[in-house]
Amino acid sequence: MTSLDRATLHPGYWPSPWPVECGGNRRQKTATGRLGASSGTATVTTVHNGRWNVMAIERNPGQWYVGGTMAAFTGPPPFGWVQRIDPDTLQPLATSPELPCGEHVWCGAILAHADGSIMSVNGSYLHRLDPDDLSVLAERCLPVDRSHNGLLALADGTLITKDLRLEGQGGTTITRLSPDDLELVDEPLVLPEGSMGRIAGDLIAGEADTAI
Repeated sequence: MTSLDRATLHPGYWPSPWPVECGGNRRQKTATGRLGASSGTATVTTVHNGRWNVMAIERNPGQWYVGGTMAAFTGPPPFGWVQRIDPDTLQPLATSPELPCGEHVWCGAILAHADGSIMSVNGSYLHRLDPDDLSVLAERCLPVDRSHNGLLALADGTLITKDLRLEGQGGTTITRLSPDDLELVDEPLVLPEGSMGRIAGDLIAGEADTAI
C-alpha cells in the first residue's frame, strides 16, 4: 500500500506539511487539517503582480513562498524569481534577485530543503536561496541548456531535476545535484525518450532512498 505524504514528514525537506509542489514527492495533493467552512466566513484576496505565478510552498508555519517566471516570449529576457509572502495580504515580504534562466520560459519549481534554504529551478539554472531575504547562496548552470520541469529533494537531501522535451526532441536528461554547492552527483542520466511532465518519487520499502 502506498503511504500518504500527509501522514509523515518528508525526508530531504524542511519539516513542513507543504515543503514542495503537491505536498510531497508522491504528488498526492493532500494535507492534514480542515477548512472549518461550516462555521467560518469565506474571504477572497487577489493580487496582480504581472508575473507568471507557478507554485506556493510553506517552510515554517505561516512562512509561505511563491515561485515562478516571466511570460516573456517577446521583449526583455525572462528570469526566474521567488517571493516570501504574507499569507493574509499576499503582499511580498522579500523578493529574490532576478534569477538567470538561460532565457528559457517555463514553469520551474521551488522547494524548502532540509538544510533550511529555498531551492529554485528555472530554465537551465538552479539556485539555492536564503530563506529570509532570498539572496542567492549558490547558482548552477545545469548541464542541459533547456527548460527544466520539476525539482525534488531525495531522502538523502540530494536534488533531482529533469529537462523538458516533447516528442521527437530527443531523450530527457535527469540530473542529480548536491544541495550545498549544487555540484553534480554522478553523470546526468539520459532517458530513451522525451518527457514533458513533471517528476514524482516514492520511498522504496525498507530503504532510505527515492525512486523516480
